[in-house]
Amino acid sequence: MRNINKIVLVVVSLVFLHACGGGSDDGTQYHAKGLKVMDSFDWRLDNVDANTPLNADVIDVDAFETTKESIDAWHKKGIYVIAYISVGSQDDTRVDAHDFPASVIGNAYPEYEDEAFIDIRQMDVIGAIMKKRFDMIKAKGFDGIEPDNIDLYVWDSGQEDKTGFGLSVEDSKKYMDFLISEAHKRGLSIGQKNANELSSLYVDKFDWALSESAFDGNITEDLKVYPTHNKPVFSVEYTDKMDEATFLSQVCTKAQVLHFTAILKERKLGAFIRTCP
Repeated sequence: MRNINKIVLVVVSLVFLHACGGGSDDGTQYHAKGLKVMDSFDWRLDNVDANTPLNADVIDVDAFETTKESIDAWHKKGIYVIAYISVGSQDDTRVDAHDFPASVIGNAYPEYEDEAFIDIRQMDVIGAIMKKRFDMIKAKGFDGIEPDNIDLYVWDSGQEDKTGFGLSVEDSKKYMDFLISEAHKRGLSIGQKNANELSSLYVDKFDWALSESAFDGNITEDLKVYPTHNKPVFSVEYTDKMDEATFLSQVCTKAQVLHFTAILKERKLGAFIRTCP
């Protein structure tokens, strides 16, 4: 009788852990709790802190500049906090800039004078740097990661070699798989940032998607697979591409049908935001 009771207790415990999102032995249970399709969203890269008025279920802020104290304060308000970080470039302004040896640094990133492309194939070097960054993100208490510049293959498509490394889509896919695995090992969600044409391949791996100018660029078809898998799509349109009237009258109607969270922002990703009614 005791043995039966023990078996029942173990089974009940395992069911409870699964229902609550408890961690598995291999550490792959990720932290996507609380994320829902059509959650409200804001993207702020202007060094916001706990005193900044925010009105969103989910906020995306800079991984380096944001403090643990701010994240803790936002959590108390029920806000899901995502860490913005570039995984495809070296930035001279970051504290870990010198971790990147010259051998992995390529051409300058267009329009960003402090940044340069990196050779994502050199995983012995790049992998160690990204693991260190993800550890920092975890320690600060972030819930998820926005990995910017995962689509370096786009820069080297056709006959072009803008990165300086001739990167292929297969190179990027291997790198994405590594990033997803490392995020999930740390209990962090991770989103697909752009690379929209790979959505059908990665919807089961990424936990949500963030796209820029999806409606203006007419690329929503690729992303609509995410809501069908109960995963949010955060779509950001920009004021230099469309005005508020167009956003409200055209984008919001389409976003509602697709179950996307659409917002209108300025390129600097500051306080300005327009959301759908």
